[in-house]
Amino acid sequence: MMQLKKTVLDIVTGDSNNVGVLFEAPPQGNPRIGEAHAGQLAELCQQIQARTGSIVSITCSPHRVGHHSCVAVKLACADDCVNLLLTITGTLRWPTSQDYAQAPRWYINLPDAVDAVYLVTQLVERLSLQTH
Repeated sequence: MMQLKKTVLDIVTGDSNNVGVLFEAPPQGNPRIGEAHAGQLAELCQQIQARTGSIVSITCSPHRVGHHSCVAVKLACADDCVNLLLTITGTLRWPTSQDYAQAPRWYINLPDAVDAVYLVTQLVERLSLQTH
């Protein structure tokens, strides 16, 4: 069985992150996220729950679009689903309120692969998905 080391996400006050990433990932200790990004992550989870209710499965499909590495994430419930496209672009972009209201797929640009891994694990944890 393969597992990702379970750690607690520390939320740090202010704009602690001067390196342009979503999650700080020190070699020892817990990953960290700034307050503003923690708010965006909470909004993403709220939007997913508003559209789907209780998530029963998550499917991740890594692929490339042009020269960018991506992970398509499908969060499904019994009746509906939310599709995310996480793209490694070197910059950070969250969905806008218009994206949440109208777009069939929500696009999230991320600085690097560490951010993609931690974002997916945070979605699993915050949306109460059971992993085996």
